[in-house]
Amino acid sequence: MAAILFDFDGTIADSFEYVATFLERHVRRGHPLTPEEKQTLRGMTMHQMANHLGCPAWRLPILFIIGRRAMGKAIYDVPVFAGIGKVIEQLHAEGHVLIVVSSNNNRNINKSLKQHHLHKYFTDIYGNAGFFGKRRAIRAVLWRNRLKPEDAIYIGDESRDVESAKAAGIRVIAASWGFDKADILASHNPTAIAHAPQDIIRILEDI
Repeated sequence: MAAILFDFDGTIADSFEYVATFLERHVRRGHPLTPEEKQTLRGMTMHQMANHLGCPAWRLPILFIIGRRAMGKAIYDVPVFAGIGKVIEQLHAEGHVLIVVSSNNNRNINKSLKQHHLHKYFTDIYGNAGFFGKRRAIRAVLWRNRLKPEDAIYIGDESRDVESAKAAGIRVIAASWGFDKADILASHNPTAIAHAPQDIIRILEDI
């Protein structure tokens, strides 16, 4: 049995299209992104996406706050990834402790998990993790849940998730179905890479 810490956006929630539409409205001023532009953005974090589209650095924190608030209104339109619900249910049935550690806020996360009938599987939700950095957030979660680093595993879709988990001293499974591409994730040397949610079950049996 292990404590499994899940990222939310890009790992549980398929929020890329929401983020792309938000940036069309607030950075591109309503000018639609082409399919080619969206494909280019898929390897980036939200901040990198906004910067790539021409948002000045000083406006990024403001844009981030606006985006999280706007997502609260649109959260019921944001789907979860196919198969992730069954994986979460199976991990819970196997006795793993499940926790969300995300830069999104608790309200958005709770609303989404309840909509998809997944909230009952999680014992803790730690939102706004990006404010002071995910490394600190992961350590805070370990402390308040009385967990040892060797008993915890983080699952996230961005290179910063990999680096934060490693810095916090825990193992990390990189999810390649989210924002960062598999080759980018591999370059940061995660414990393992999952290419589909069901891979998580197999990987946990092997590590």
